[in-house]
Amino acid sequence: MPKKTFFNLPDEKRRNIIDIALDEFAAHGFAKTSINSIVARADISKGSIYQYFDDKKDFYLYLVRFVKELYVEHRSRVVGDIRGQSLRVSLKKTIMFFHTFIEEHPNELRFYCAMLGDTSIAFADEIAEIMTDPSIRYVRELIFSAKERGELADGIDENILTFELVALITSFQQVSVNPSLCEVYGMDSESISSLAESADRLIDLVMDGISSR
Repeated sequence: MPKKTFFNLPDEKRRNIIDIALDEFAAHGFAKTSINSIVARADISKGSIYQYFDDKKDFYLYLVRFVKELYVEHRSRVVGDIRGQSLRVSLKKTIMFFHTFIEEHPNELRFYCAMLGDTSIAFADEIAEIMTDPSIRYVRELIFSAKERGELADGIDENILTFELVALITSFQQVSVNPSLCEVYGMDSESISSLAESADRLIDLVMDGISSR
């Protein structure tokens, strides 16, 4: 985690360091990214970075958390109060919100995509925990809220349903990141409406299998 000195920086300077680091790691991967390149572009001394972070790994993990927190904040803003809407509505919003996240945070998206394909990272388990745990908690909250409203049939295995919904959401996000996957299936990669229609059909299938009515 960053040291207190990092958070004492002016917001603009701190964000500049973050943006440059995201860009460098996205372009070169973890192993080949040089702290020297980051500090040169940020116009700070190399020693300063080690006043903010323990090492390059600590810096990288902070960026992973930073991107995930942006993702969670954006999702919360777009999806809204999951307790006040049906599971069907929350699922549709959750599946589709990633399009606007991509548009608003392209630098973070490049970092995320590079991270997924970076075989030089020896601490992938730590990254997986940061990226996966909040998503699992969120889906469990969706299920809990739906159960409280009486939307779910009796006997539904909530652990299996959590896995299924995470897989559903993740698959649509992968298509959003990699439009060529749409083309494989003959879908319009430029049209949000085609994805929205596909999402509706899959949500219908899910709800038919778990709904109490």
